[in-house]
Amino acid sequence: MTSIGIIGECMVELFRAEESSQQNELFKKRFGGDTYNTAYYLAQCARGNMEVSYITALGDDSLSCEMIDTFAAAGVGTDLIEKIPGAVPGLYMIQTDEKGERSFLYWRAQAPARQLFQTAFSEQLKAGLMQKDWLCFSGITLAILYPEGREELFQLCRDFRAKGGKIAFDSNYRPRLWQDSDEAKYVLNQAYSLCDLALPSHDDEKLLFGLENTDQSIQRISKLGVHEIVLKNGSESVTIYTDGDVQIFPVETASVIKDTTAAGDSFNAGYLWARLSGKEIGVSAATAGEIARQVIAQQGAIVPITVPSI
Repeated sequence: MTSIGIIGECMVELFRAEESSQQNELFKKRFGGDTYNTAYYLAQCARGNMEVSYITALGDDSLSCEMIDTFAAAGVGTDLIEKIPGAVPGLYMIQTDEKGERSFLYWRAQAPARQLFQTAFSEQLKAGLMQKDWLCFSGITLAILYPEGREELFQLCRDFRAKGGKIAFDSNYRPRLWQDSDEAKYVLNQAYSLCDLALPSHDDEKLLFGLENTDQSIQRISKLGVHEIVLKNGSESVTIYTDGDVQIFPVETASVIKDTTAAGDSFNAGYLWARLSGKEIGVSAATAGEIARQVIAQQGAIVPITVPSI
């Protein structure tokens, strides 16, 4: 059974309830975060045929305990989650416009996940991760870590690949999480140079590196040594590079769009599931797109899906 450890931060998610009004604004609570969203949807797809573990740090408060119980109930492994006494998880609020496009408000400056790879639990954590077949993390994971913890993660990646492990990485660039764009460029390029499967978006490449077309994005990332690149380009296309070969797959238009939160995260999950199940890239891209369309037709990052057949 293939095992994958997905590293990052899960937060308390508040999103506007459908029954809310301007006079009586109501919000519902869930848990979400880019890497947890991917772990959740991957676990739903794998249905016990893949070992999906989530790696983060939380507090010892009731919300943190509820989070861990929620992860476990979704089939996501929790044995490598650290509980830091006195800490509480971060929180974010989703705001969506009339087209379903979302924006976020965050309260995460003191989130315990920032301490990953820097506590007394770190050696146990790294030993557990070295037993996995795959590791997966994102640009948000790297942005929230303190520099020392980030370097510990990069060294773990080097050791992990040296023993035959594989690494998946999604750039997921959020400018407000970085000191400046130069820091982000340097760190994200390090991550690309250490990964086997990259899952970036062209929007990130355009925003951070000023690249105007997908060919430029593929060329830039491939030069860093990545063997497989899945470049998302919103509703336009998915461009997939595999060791010099480039294929472009159209994106099927979504019939309903209520909330684009977790669109890319769920796409990543679908692609990972199909590829790690031995499927070719066309089937994997189609599977990923089908899952993402189901997710954006509902409100919130974590929603029920019907698992596609592969």
